[in-house]
Amino acid sequence: MSDHQRLIDGFDSGELVRPFAGSTSLIDVVRACAKTCGVEGVPMSNASRAIADHLKRSEHLIFVLADGLGIDFIDRLPRDSWLRRHTRRSIQGTFPPTTPVALTTVATGEYPSSHAITGWWTHLPSLNAPVTVFRNERSTDDVSLDDLGVEFREVCPRDPLMARMTRQVALVMPSNIVDTPFTRYMAGGNACIGYGRHAEAAYAIADRIVQASGPTYTYWYTPYPDTLAHEFGTRDDRVLRSVEDLDVAIGKLIASLRERDVVARIIVTADHGHLDVGGAGHLEVTADDPLLEYLLCPPSGDVRTLYWHVKPGMHHAFKVAFKARFGEWFLLISAADAELEGLFGPERLSDETRVRIGDFICVALGREVLRYTGAPGRERYLAQRSHHSGLSAAEMLVPLIVISTEDAEPPRDLDFARQARRV
Repeated sequence: MSDHQRLIDGFDSGELVRPFAGSTSLIDVVRACAKTCGVEGVPMSNASRAIADHLKRSEHLIFVLADGLGIDFIDRLPRDSWLRRHTRRSIQGTFPPTTPVALTTVATGEYPSSHAITGWWTHLPSLNAPVTVFRNERSTDDVSLDDLGVEFREVCPRDPLMARMTRQVALVMPSNIVDTPFTRYMAGGNACIGYGRHAEAAYAIADRIVQASGPTYTYWYTPYPDTLAHEFGTRDDRVLRSVEDLDVAIGKLIASLRERDVVARIIVTADHGHLDVGGAGHLEVTADDPLLEYLLCPPSGDVRTLYWHVKPGMHHAFKVAFKARFGEWFLLISAADAELEGLFGPERLSDETRVRIGDFICVALGREVLRYTGAPGRERYLAQRSHHSGLSAAEMLVPLIVISTEDAEPPRDLDFARQARRV
């Protein structure tokens, strides 16, 4: 049986989640928010129309992106928590379910098939090497892209949505990333506010909205629970406490807005979930690995979905060698079959995306992870206990949480899936 057929069988059996297959996804939420905030020409699905219809009377809209907050974390929260009580349903993140891919969708309102950010390490043709989008570095040696003469818009070629919004827009970001190239790109010229603790962000958002002279849109990003899940694994109490801390901060935000008679809607969702490493564990392609003899450059992508640029005439040999080494744990899919199955979105691959994903894509079947360890960061990789970027439900499914300051209880008759079917 071919790996392409095994992929389809995994979708059919439910062992793997088929991306963008008609289910509500992160891009629907992003496009609904953009439409609500006055962006013209946003493509809308039935799901995004239903969400936008619910948001259209929201003078103040707050979008909270909690990194790594998979749907599994919600069930572990107390029943009376804000996040659990107001969860409407699970939705899909992007594929691959990893932060640079998802946040570029948030920034642009585009599928990965169009926006061309393909993983933590995205292949950049002009360097013939993977680059780290958030760190703005060539990942093989951590040299700054600025020093290499690469402009950031070469890395992220699509225009940001927030620059087109007609509301007063602000990004509320952790202080250590408030002034990075990606944050500035995403903001599109709008204000960026740094914060330390969740509660600090909540009060900063409330103060900003109260002082605004008109409708607002606030984007709040938190790196939790992702940071702690990588380090300790998903079942560690410290990870859940970080989610509870966010829940408390959202409660403080709501209370602060209510005290000042401000009506607002808060959407909370995530870029991806998490899956603890297991099975064969941490697999490696080393700097002197024989597999590199078949490649034009080191693999890119992430640790559960990787991209392989193969030398001309060596495709069959590479496929045989890869399957002998890693075929027990990873499917190897051609780029053409990945596009056929719509892994990166229902649209055809853009020219930028097509060249960046190379010739083959490998996708994890179980709990294993795989990384090119000839680049800096091997020790950190081997120490991490949980990861994401594969097609499991734990990685792909995230919550859609909608809270109104007008009513602490979620409307019982609101079902975006049912509304979408009626549109």
